[in-house]
Parts: sequence; structure tokens; C-alpha cells
Amino acid sequence: MAKNRTAWIIFLFGSSLLVLSLVGGLIVGVINGPQWLAMTIALVFLTALPVSAISLLRVAAEMPDRIGQVAEDPKKVLRDRVTRVNAAFAEATALMDELRRDLDAQQAARDALLAQAEEQQRLLEIDKEQAEKIRQILIGETKTTIRAERRQQWMFFALGVAASIPIGVAINMLVP
Repeated sequence: MAKNRTAWIIFLFGSSLLVLSLVGGLIVGVINGPQWLAMTIALVFLTALPVSAISLLRVAAEMPDRIGQVAEDPKKVLRDRVTRVNAAFAEATALMDELRRDLDAQQAARDALLAQAEEQQRLLEIDKEQAEKIRQILIGETKTTIRAERRQQWMFFALGVAASIPIGVAINMLVP
């Protein structure tokens, strides 16, 4: 519709330039005015003629389409529109179903990930408890080992003292 309006405006503008240049040429011809004025009017005429012809051809080329549009049965046009609307709704429904399936799949994946995360958290808690038990065992064993080493060192000291006294007495007796 806007194209037709534009074509008609161009046609009317070109036609009015054509008419003005013809009228101006007649006036100049009658008066025998300066030659530059006649040349200018002739150039406007030569410019307006192709513009008018092109716009007239465009309007003429679009006329069969417009006549075909007017000649169509309104019931058929309405049926075609209803069919296209129904097809659009069917496509929208199919897309909604596809989106719903995708959303359900994402929900299932999310639930599976949450369950897996909870299981990992539970295992981590179990591992923490076991690690604490192992640490307690190691601390207990370390304390036991330290006590045993202290006893051993005190025993060696006591044996050293106990052995050195008789040896010292024996040396004092043997040596005058």
C-alpha cells in the first residue's frame, strides 16, 4: 500500500513538472525570452519526462496485483488466514511441549545432581568421623610410644648407674 502511494506521488510530481515545463516553454516561446531560460525549461522537461514514465510504468505493473487482490473471494482469504493462525498455534503448541520436555529433563538432571551432592556430603561426614578415629588412634599410639621410650631411657640410666657403682668399687679395690 505504501509502495503504491509512493509511486503515485512520484508520478504526480513528475507529471506536474512535465506540465509546468511545457507551460513554461510555451510562455518562453511566445515571449522569446532569454535563451538560458529556454534551456533550463528544456532540461526540466527532459528530467520530468523519464520520472513520469518510470512511475507510470511502476503503477501499471502493480495494477494486476491489486486487481487480483480485489478479485479474491473474501471467504477464501478468511479461510486462508484462519488456516495460517491454526498452523501458528499448532507450531506454538509443539514448541511449548518441546520446552516443557527440556525443562523436565533439566529438572531431573538437577535433582540427580542434588542427590549426588547429598551422597557426597554424607560420605564426607563419614570420612571425617573415620579420620577423627584414626587421629585418636595415632595420638594414643604416639603417647604410648613416647612413654615406652622414656621408660627405656630411664631403664638405661638406671642400668648405667647400677653398673657403674660396682665397676667403680672394683677399680678402687684393685688399684692401690
